[in-house]
Amino acid sequence: MNILLAAAVLPALVLLYYVYSKDKIEKEPINLIVRLFVFGMVAGPLAAIVENIAFALFETVLPPGSAILLICEYFIGVACVEEGFKYFFLNRMRYNPEFNYVFDAVVYSVAVSLGFAALENIFYVFDGGLEVAAVRAIFSVPGHAADGVIMGCFYGLARKQESLGNKSESKRLYLLAFLLPVIEHGFYDAALSAENDMLAAISMLFQLAFVVFAMVLVNRLSKKDEPLYQSGFNQASQQQYGQPAQGPVQYPQQQQNGQSGQQFPPNR
Repeated sequence: MNILLAAAVLPALVLLYYVYSKDKIEKEPINLIVRLFVFGMVAGPLAAIVENIAFALFETVLPPGSAILLICEYFIGVACVEEGFKYFFLNRMRYNPEFNYVFDAVVYSVAVSLGFAALENIFYVFDGGLEVAAVRAIFSVPGHAADGVIMGCFYGLARKQESLGNKSESKRLYLLAFLLPVIEHGFYDAALSAENDMLAAISMLFQLAFVVFAMVLVNRLSKKDEPLYQSGFNQASQQQYGQPAQGPVQYPQQQQNGQSGQQFPPNR
């Protein structure tokens, strides 16, 4: 049991440490990262409840085995629900005083996503054993992390534009922070569930490429990190968006399925 638990949780912790280590300018408090990781774990059961309701609804009103059923189940019933709960918990950090650099959003988002992935992985691995753990360590857990990177990247950019007073651009970026992970997540799960070997192979290759892209993006964002606020702008920005003013922020000098049963390779 200890081996299975380690196999289930270790991939998420390793990826979280990697992203956390890339936060070069100002490290986020460990207790905050732990809290976000736990929020991600809480999101798992909540998503599972909503997913089961959504699947039952779709299967009631849509033709069995149809493409539209597959799309609705995995793009809406799985991807929208799971990424939606992740986004909800990430959004709790929107005006947190610790959130003062663009890259912070990537760290927060990945912490939530990997908390979700860790709990999900425990159920899959305890059900399917080390073979499932190995496959999920390559595809599913890094997939959740990659979705977290994309969500955090656009969320951080959106918060930057919001702090500058660019409302329309910030709304567009906030929307992309949610939609892009949903599209990737939905495609991966739907393709694996379509019972088409060619489509499954394409989706797995795409998933690996997407994970590599996300890791490259982490390194690039880390090197080009910037503060959210211009000097002296924080107070005006917070008041403009209806938040309590916290005064200017002082900066140091620059230095990712709730379904039961084994699937192989498993969906996210």
